[in-house]
Amino acid sequence: MPAIESRSVSRDATLTFQDSLYQHARAMSHVSVHYGSQNNDVQALLEALALVARSGRKLIFLGTGKSFKIVLKSVAMLTSLGIDARELHPSEALHGDMGVVRPGDALLVCSSSGETQELVRFLKHARAVLEPSLTVLVSSGTHSTLHTLVDRVLYVPQPHGFRETTLQHGLPSPTISTTLMLSVLDSFCLALSELYYDGDLEKRLRYFKKMHPGGGIGKQLATVDTVVGPKGAVSHANGGPYLASKEECHISYDVSEGLFLQYVVEFDYCVIEGIRYSSHVLQHWYRAWKRMSREEQLQRKSALNGSWNLAWVLAPQLATEAP
Repeated sequence: MPAIESRSVSRDATLTFQDSLYQHARAMSHVSVHYGSQNNDVQALLEALALVARSGRKLIFLGTGKSFKIVLKSVAMLTSLGIDARELHPSEALHGDMGVVRPGDALLVCSSSGETQELVRFLKHARAVLEPSLTVLVSSGTHSTLHTLVDRVLYVPQPHGFRETTLQHGLPSPTISTTLMLSVLDSFCLALSELYYDGDLEKRLRYFKKMHPGGGIGKQLATVDTVVGPKGAVSHANGGPYLASKEECHISYDVSEGLFLQYVVEFDYCVIEGIRYSSHVLQHWYRAWKRMSREEQLQRKSALNGSWNLAWVLAPQLATEAP
């Protein structure tokens, strides 16, 4: 075997590795903050799809390229949790495989750009010959051809600053976009399964345990008899109850700015007047409010001249109305 010579390189490749991980984390942070305060559409979509699943209909996911690989993961997850889901490639669908779709099934098409032509062609044909109860687009686009062909949209936020061509020296190879879509769909499917079982997490776990006897997960589940008890009485910031966590604190509106900052760094969640907020979202809101305060400090009171007010952080628009 010929020896492999060591060659010096002008750039340390680990810097690219580290920077890529950091940009992925920043992009995920942006998605987390986006859905930290904008969940009404998600709840309505979850309820609509849960109704489809409970009625005995299927959730059929479509995508091409990397999106189709994500589709396979989402379908596998839902199936293991007892929800009837199928994958369908649009090219194969146009050659007869769309026969898997039955009246009342829901179609979920995945396309980061919202311009995937195979999906456009499929949906135009599906609207004419199939009878889906609901069509959903999973996409990072905001105004696309596919938007005009569906009933609902599950948005995967990816601003220009987090686009691959921006962060990868013009290289459009999907990295961040696939991470975001996979993460959003994983989280969405988990929430959908909770709704499907009407909040009975123990029933969901029992089903998953029966369907997953193999591997490390099967070995782990073999020793599991019960799950965490009923959810707590405190509400989430977006409505509804949540599982209690040791990594949370309770604070009031009269907390000092310094103590507030200590809490949002030390704890994962903060409960304020009975409402639970992600500390990550609170950090983002604080940063936004602080910037606004700096811009307006010459005209209005701000934290910079001693008028700290937690209510302004939770509802930044109030700060602009201060006397």
